[in-house]
Amino acid sequence: MTYFGVTPQGKSIALSPPVSVKLNRGEDAPADGFTGVFPLKKSLGNLTGVRIFNQKQQLCFDGIVDEQKESCAGVRKLTLIARSRAALLLDNEAMPQTYHMPSLQTIFTRHIQPYGFQGYSGEAKAYNGELVITKGMSEWQAAAEFCTRLLKVKPRIIGDTFNATGEKPEGKIIFDNASGTLYSSIEKDDQYDHLLSELMVKSGSGNYSLSAQNKEAVSLGVRRRRYLSDENQNADTLIRTASRKAFRVVVTCPGELAASLWMSAAVRDTALGTMDGLFISQITYRLDASGESSRITLRRW
Repeated sequence: MTYFGVTPQGKSIALSPPVSVKLNRGEDAPADGFTGVFPLKKSLGNLTGVRIFNQKQQLCFDGIVDEQKESCAGVRKLTLIARSRAALLLDNEAMPQTYHMPSLQTIFTRHIQPYGFQGYSGEAKAYNGELVITKGMSEWQAAAEFCTRLLKVKPRIIGDTFNATGEKPEGKIIFDNASGTLYSSIEKDDQYDHLLSELMVKSGSGNYSLSAQNKEAVSLGVRRRRYLSDENQNADTLIRTASRKAFRVVVTCPGELAASLWMSAAVRDTALGTMDGLFISQITYRLDASGESSRITLRRW
């Protein structure tokens, strides 16, 4: 990878090969996180942006600097802590207002486009009903509320585009040391404490009744019941979300791995067997004195 610092005036400054790097992407975080430590010959002045290009010279990180440190304690070094530009949507508060028959184009124009994003993808029609943006909601929360409630999709920032299609990335990655993507370690983790066995919902009469049951959790002997006071909450969705968080596979690969969040994945391991129906939930790239590696977290769809 190659690294550039960006000044407030937009000038790019090539940075020396880093001492250490951590670049993290996750399905639950709209903004990617970056921490890099670089050798420092002399002060570079204010750097308010970071751009990173991969081995194919494709832009893979375009971010804003949250913290810049220059130190000269024996070894001179520059430390940059940054987040991708989606952080602007998290850091800025949305104007409280009520939308009547909102559309994706309206939400994009008012909450996303002003922060430098160039386009959107997704269903553009207007929807019946209201969307209430309350005091304290961020621009991202306002846009995500529209997408999850009316479009029924989880939005993502891809490059400079606000993506609300819910589509999966093309391709599938198969981790297999015999005939697929090589890995140096693998860990399968069943977190039974995340599972829910039953969800009870309160009816209009004030009584609670069984709304959803997780047969897999029950078969495992898990007894974890929850009561929902809002009958509009989707109990089946809550059960599925809990089940998804209860299982993960963590694969560590040497070097930089060309993969995307939400990409379909499978594992073929001689000890753990074949695990299919997975997707990439998190990618953490590291570079330090011990070498270069990519840590991939996989979850079930």
